[in-house]
Amino acid sequence: MDYFWVSLAVMLGAAVQTAFGFGLAIVCAPLLIMLDPQLVPGPLIFCSMLQGSVTVYHNRHDLDLRGLVSALVGRIPGTAVGIWLLTFLNYEQLSIIVGVIVLLAVVVSVSKVNIAPTKVSMFCAGMVSGLFGSTTAVGGPPMALLMQNQASGHLRANMAGFFLFGSFISLLALSWTGKYGLPEIKQSFSLLPGVLLGYFLCRLLPLQRWDRFLRPGILVICTVCGSLAILKGVSW
Repeated sequence: MDYFWVSLAVMLGAAVQTAFGFGLAIVCAPLLIMLDPQLVPGPLIFCSMLQGSVTVYHNRHDLDLRGLVSALVGRIPGTAVGIWLLTFLNYEQLSIIVGVIVLLAVVVSVSKVNIAPTKVSMFCAGMVSGLFGSTTAVGGPPMALLMQNQASGHLRANMAGFFLFGSFISLLALSWTGKYGLPEIKQSFSLLPGVLLGYFLCRLLPLQRWDRFLRPGILVICTVCGSLAILKGVSW
């Protein structure tokens, strides 16, 4: 039964990310941390990397890797700090942190903050993304904040490109510290059906056209899930 709910959560997150360029971890992390904490961060980061590779391929003509260099460089020190923090965190603390970050992502999504994507701001966003991404797998909001004014095709392609390479950096760091080994790899592959189903669901259904209704629904789901993750962490 847990596998059904895990797959459903991953499918929903993958569909959202395919439609809007990010959202897989924001939707999935608070749910997975409650269903099976071992799926966060490693296996969920793997899903982001897989999703990124597929999305990059289908939106490759809109991808601007040169614009992502500063962010990817910033991802490295952010990831290092995040991996260091993981050595001190237990599942209760991780659940609370996931919930807080998801709620912050909701606040960012509804805010009118507009920051220009300069080299410095991209580096800083990449560093914060690496910190959040390597500890909770939720690394998208800082980058989405800078890229929110891009055309939809460029947004999906560039966010996916960042997730592809950024997730690879995080998985390498997790592997090097022994936090992403054979058990986590097996768990990662168990999530693949949900990722693929979510991707093809979005390709078949015009989710982008439902943006007016879908985005508020996603924000409500994230708010509820983030709050539940915090409550579970407090009462674990």
